Amino acid sequence: MYRLFTLEEATTLLPVVDCNVGEMQEAIRDMNNLRELLKSLRSKSLQAQNLAREIGSLVTVIRERKVELDKLGVQLHDIESGLVDFPSQLGAEMILLTWERGQNAITHFKRMTGDSTPQPLPHADNNSFVAKA
Repeated sequence: MYRLFTLEEATTLLPVVDCNVGEMQEAIRDMNNLRELLKSLRSKSLQAQNLAREIGSLVTVIRERKVELDKLGVQLHDIESGLVDFPSQLGAEMILLTWERGQNAITHFKRMTGDSTPQPLPHADNNSFVAKA
């Protein structure tokens, strides 16, 4: 069962979501850099062991941030672009409010069935078209 968000509720969560996704993206970048460095080291060296521990810590950060998003009811669609979805409802239809890191506001939605191309939100009051669960 999905938690359903109004546009206002989803918008209120954007700073928290942005922070979590940003920390995940940063941890992934750092982890990839450390993996490249690790390739150049002898596998049993102390430096290699320390890097492996750092990579493990970064994996933990990524997992913890993902758990936080899951607890909020937010669906991480693409970590690289920072694309997230907020389950919602437009009339009787289940939809996903879509937001990408760097955007100032939620401006599009996707249908859960059929064509999943993002479409602009209808011009209406923030909560008049999205039913509260």
